[in-house]
Amino acid sequence: MVKPTMLSDHVNVQSFLKSALTATTTPDVEALLKNLPITPEDSYVYDPDDPSAGWKEGNFHWVPVGRERGNAGRIKQANFPVNPIAERAVNGMEALIEMARLRELLKDPSADAPRNPREAVARYFGLPSLDELPKLDDSATSKETRKRARELARHVRVRLMFHKASREFTVAIEDDGIGQPPNAIHRTLLSLGTTTKADKFYLIGVFGQGGSSAYAVSKYSWLVSRRAPDLLGGSPDGVGWTVIKHVFPKGRRDDYFAYLAVSPSGEVPFIAPDVADEVSIRHGTRFVHIGYDFGRGGSAITRQLYQSINHILYNPVLPFDLYVGTTAATVYGNGYRLSSLSAKQNKGTVLDKVFPPQPVGV
Repeated sequence: MVKPTMLSDHVNVQSFLKSALTATTTPDVEALLKNLPITPEDSYVYDPDDPSAGWKEGNFHWVPVGRERGNAGRIKQANFPVNPIAERAVNGMEALIEMARLRELLKDPSADAPRNPREAVARYFGLPSLDELPKLDDSATSKETRKRARELARHVRVRLMFHKASREFTVAIEDDGIGQPPNAIHRTLLSLGTTTKADKFYLIGVFGQGGSSAYAVSKYSWLVSRRAPDLLGGSPDGVGWTVIKHVFPKGRRDDYFAYLAVSPSGEVPFIAPDVADEVSIRHGTRFVHIGYDFGRGGSAITRQLYQSINHILYNPVLPFDLYVGTTAATVYGNGYRLSSLSAKQNKGTVLDKVFPPQPVGV
């Protein structure tokens, strides 16, 4: 049995964690990794039948995402770089819904599950479908509903940053949802093609694979997650942290995506709860994708990301906040925007450009 590598054996964990939480460029991440004893990817080949083979005790190792060496084909499936960002935002919505559902079960273990995500949002957060919000009247109840939607948006945040020095984009997606305990992250957030959602009709996705496509357009990705303290269910409290990167083995054609692990079974580095409290890490999950490649649309993405995400998530179950540089906007989806436009037209005030009916000739 190989003893898990402890982060505290090699670095001051508090300082390391503070640096990790502000790492948004390639040099930032590489400076963090330089402080750790990491076995080079060519010196350890993960074998699912015997992952301990070749493992160097006391070192960190690169383990394939999903513990599947042939994961590149599935991770590279996204054909539009904005899609994985939208997927990650949806994961954040699910984390809020799941937290509310499990807290409901703590109070009433016999409570029936919501039949679908919209029913869950109505039950737990008191929100209708977002495209219905602009149609609400001006009553106190309606104003409270709109206020609640705005407050909920603050709990899922997407941030786009551009770094002039390194000439690279960074995309961070963070939520204040249920989070994951450190000993489960390799089986949940870092899984691939497996699911814990198949019997949960109140959640949106099933296999959670779409968000993983962000790895394919990032030079590095890192994640931090902490479980809500009242929902640990016997798991230890604390923070799990890791880095994900694209690995190109020497002399081989089977590139793959791997994350930094502390044991052959795939666990990620563990940070004790008292340290997490000192640097104010609450429950939830944060993915940061560094060196994000938007392709040929990269130069215009700061102007287009808001419109693109509203288009992809036409009518999301929950709103979320989007930050592009220092500008913030709430994403409700194009269903809401079109509904809002219709409502404004009925009141005689139109903010968007409206084209009159056009004659059609043959």
